[in-house]
Parts: sequence; C-alpha cells; structure tokens
Amino acid sequence: MILDIINIISIICILVCIILLCKNDRKAFLKVVFCVYIALVASVTLVVFRGSPYAQFELDPIASYRRWLTAPPDLARIEALSIILNIAMFVPLGFLVPALWRGLAKIYIILPLSILATLVIEATQLITNRGVFSIEDIIHNTAGGLFGYAIFKIFYRRVSKIKTHPS
Repeated sequence: MILDIINIISIICILVCIILLCKNDRKAFLKVVFCVYIALVASVTLVVFRGSPYAQFELDPIASYRRWLTAPPDLARIEALSIILNIAMFVPLGFLVPALWRGLAKIYIILPLSILATLVIEATQLITNRGVFSIEDIIHNTAGGLFGYAIFKIFYRRVSKIKTHPS
C-alpha cells in the first residue's frame, strides 16, 4: 500500500515536471508521457510482481469472469478490479501511438500492436516466472488498446472540427 502511494506521488511529480518542461511543445510532451507510460507498464508487469518458480499458464478465456461471478463479494471485487485494470493499462497505448504517429492512426495497426505488446509482456512473464501467461490478459489488454484508439478518434474528430470551424 505504501509503495503504491509512493508510486502515485512519483508519477504526479514526474508529470508536473514534464508539463513544465514541455509546456509549448505538445509532441515532445506526448513522447515523454509515452516513455513514462512504457516504463510504468514494464515495472507493473515485469518488475513488481514476483511469480512462482514454475511457469504458469491461464488458457481459459473466461476464468476471471467465472471467478468473479462465483466468488464471495470481497474476492469478486478483486477479480472485477483486475479485469478493469488490465483493460485500463492499455488505453494509453491506443491513444498515444496514433496521437504521436498519425500514420499509425488506423485500427488495423492498433489492434495487432496491442496484441503484440501484450504477447511480449505475457511471454516475458512466462520466461522469467514473474507472472502468469494469461489468454484473458491478451483479450483485456487488446480491448484497452482499442478503447484508447476509440478515445483518440473521438478526441481527434472534435479537435479537427474546432480547428476547421472556429466560433
């Protein structure tokens, strides 16, 4: 718990510094945010978690939903939070990649990119015994990447309308 609070405070401090350093350069700001995001994902998925000394697989694509529906309320909340966090973890990827590189702002790029990034994390967790190789993580992370892309498209359309039709 204390480590989580320290991480959150650190992230806020880093973002404040980034904003101050890049206040007039949106692209530079987004690149720094992207690098911080990649570092945070790597630390959460590969460094912080200590796994089993044995390789673990979770190949059931609905296992967490089954646990969520059948668990006592406290455990069900933990399962639901795990699903939400796995989705949320990749929303920035789906938003930042097309925001930084407009040529990549296509669903047929973001979809395989989200899958590939998740596979790299899952394979690394499996090889280093730092987590469980989970089909659900691949599904949830990919959904998060697609949600981020949808947010980017909505945001980009609104900004484009404002620029082309100033009031």
